[in-house]
Amino acid sequence: MVAVVSFCGAAAAPGFTLNLSFYGDRDVNLRALAQAAQAGLKLIVHDARLDKVRDEAARPLSELDAVIADYRNQPAFWGYYIMDEPNAVKFERLGRIVAYLKDRDPAHPAYVNLFPTYASHEQLGTETYEEHLAAYVRTVRPDFISYDHYPVTSSGLRPDYFRNLETIRRAALEAEVPFWAFTLSVAHAVYPQPQPGHIRLQLFSDLAYGARGLQYFTYGSPRDDTYNFSDGLIDRAGRPTPLYGLAREVNAEVRAWAPFLVRLRSDAVFHADPVPDGGRAFPGSGPVRGVKGASLLAGLFRDGKTMYVMFVNRDYEREAEAVVIFGPEVAALAEIPKTASPPAAIRWPAAEEERTCVLRFRPGDARFFEIKGR
Repeated sequence: MVAVVSFCGAAAAPGFTLNLSFYGDRDVNLRALAQAAQAGLKLIVHDARLDKVRDEAARPLSELDAVIADYRNQPAFWGYYIMDEPNAVKFERLGRIVAYLKDRDPAHPAYVNLFPTYASHEQLGTETYEEHLAAYVRTVRPDFISYDHYPVTSSGLRPDYFRNLETIRRAALEAEVPFWAFTLSVAHAVYPQPQPGHIRLQLFSDLAYGARGLQYFTYGSPRDDTYNFSDGLIDRAGRPTPLYGLAREVNAEVRAWAPFLVRLRSDAVFHADPVPDGGRAFPGSGPVRGVKGASLLAGLFRDGKTMYVMFVNRDYEREAEAVVIFGPEVAALAEIPKTASPPAAIRWPAAEEERTCVLRFRPGDARFFEIKGR
C-alpha cells in the first residue's frame, strides 16, 4: 500500500492525497473508490484486466476500454496503475498502453514506477541506469517520472542515493515533467525501523531536488514473511503506529511549503563536504557560496527572477549547526515557515562584505528561504 503527498487536492489525515492499494478486482475497486470519495482521497487503481493487456502482447489494447469506462467518471479516481519496476523490454508495450489511455482518458494519468540505481543490469534490461531511464522517457513518454530508492540501511546511507536523485532530477527537467520519489516507512530486510531523521532526510532531500510527489512505502503493514516486514503507519489491526503521528507532522510541514514549491523550478543542488557520489560542491560563487560545520545540501529554485534555497541536514542521526556563506548580491533572507516556530529574517548591512549566518537543524530536517537581492 502506497500513500502519496502531492501538491494539489484535498488532504486526508494524516495529510495524504492519494493511495495505491493492489486490489485488482473491479468490484472491490469500485467500493474502495466510493469510500475514498467520502474520506477526501483519490486512488490510483490497480485492475487485473489491465495487467493482462500489459503482459499478453496478443491482447488488443481495445480491452482497456472496459477498464476506462468503469473508472473514468468516479469522483475519487486519480489514475491507472500500470507497472512497478519494469525491465526495459517492457517499455514498448507500456508506451502503447500509456498512449492509448492518454488518448481516450487524458484526465487520468498512468502510473509506472521505476527501479533505483542499485538495481542489477538484469533487472534494468540495460547496461546502465542512465540508459534505462533515457529509454523509459523516450519510449513511454510518461506524464511524470516515479522511482523508488530506499537509502537508509542497517549499514548506513546508500552511497548512490544522491546520484539517483540527481539523475532523476535532470531527466525530469529535460522531459519537462515532474518527478515523484519514495520514502521508506516500514522496516524489512536490510532496512531498520524508520526514525524521525530517516523520514525527514528522505522527504526533504526529495523536495530539495525538486520532487513534486512524495510517496510512502508503506501506509499499512504488509503480510509477507519473505522480507520480515514490521508495521508501517498502520499496524495489522488497523491501529495507528508512532510512524503515523510522525507522518502527520511532517506532511503538514510539506503542505505548508506547497504553495511556494508548486510554482518553482529546480535550478541547482549543491553539497557541503564531504560531497557524496553524484553531488556537486558549492561553486564558491552565486548567491549561496558555501557551508561550514555541517553536511548540508542546498536546493536552489527560481520563480522568475526570485530565488529560493532549501537547506537539508544530511545527517539523519544528529542535530547540526552550520555557518552558511552568501554572495554579496544577497541582501536578506526571509524564511518560509513550516511550523509554528518564528521564522528567521536575516538582513546584512550594505557595506558588510562577509555575509554569513548560523542555521540549526534537527536530524534530517530542512529550512526554506526566499533570497532577497540587493
